Formats: sequence, C-alpha cells, structure tokens
Amino acid sequence: MDLHNRLLLEDNILIITIHDPVATEERAALTEAIDLLIDEHRPAALVITLEPAADTPAGVSVVLRTHRHCTENGIPMAAAAAHPANRYLIKSNQPTLPVHTHTDHALLTARTLLRR
Repeated sequence: MDLHNRLLLEDNILIITIHDPVATEERAALTEAIDLLIDEHRPAALVITLEPAADTPAGVSVVLRTHRHCTENGIPMAAAAAHPANRYLIKSNQPTLPVHTHTDHALLTARTLLRR
C-alpha cells in the first residue's frame, strides 16, 4: 500500500495521501499507521486525500476512523475525495468533517480551521 505523507512546516499541517486501493482487511492497519503518524508529528491540522484508486468505501472508512482520532486529540481535519458518492458518504457519516474534491481546497479549509 502506497501511503505518502508530508508535513508543511510553515503551518504545521500534516498532509497524507492514500494512492492505492484500500482492501477491507487493510483498513485497521492503515488507520493505525495514520494514527501513529499523527501522534508522532503532533500536527496543528491534518489533511487526508483519497486518490482515485483509493477512493473506495474502505478508503472512506479510513478517513472516518482517522477523523475520530483527530477529534479525540483536538486536531482539525479536512479531507479530499474524487468521487462524489464517497464525498457524500463521508458527509453523511460525519457532517462536521469538511470534504472537498481536491487536496488544495482541503488544505485551505485546514488553514481556516487553524485560525478559529
């Protein structure tokens, strides 16, 4: 599984991009890996992006589980997902989680959340 992450030092925002399809049996391990990155970096905010291949219901599950971890730790989060059905699924399960089509828009939202 290809998981790309980078930390924007200027704003202390962790950006995680999931490139490969997420199999149902991989959800828990991927969520745990992301939670460890969050705990290690202690970012001010998180942006998670599902690339088209990863934009599946299992990928949505990872986003929702990650949001739970961020909420428990007081870390603002925004997400990006290409497929409208999966953006709808995220919003219907977690209405407070901003979800966008592109990473750049999610990043702008994360920066806005930090200013509040």
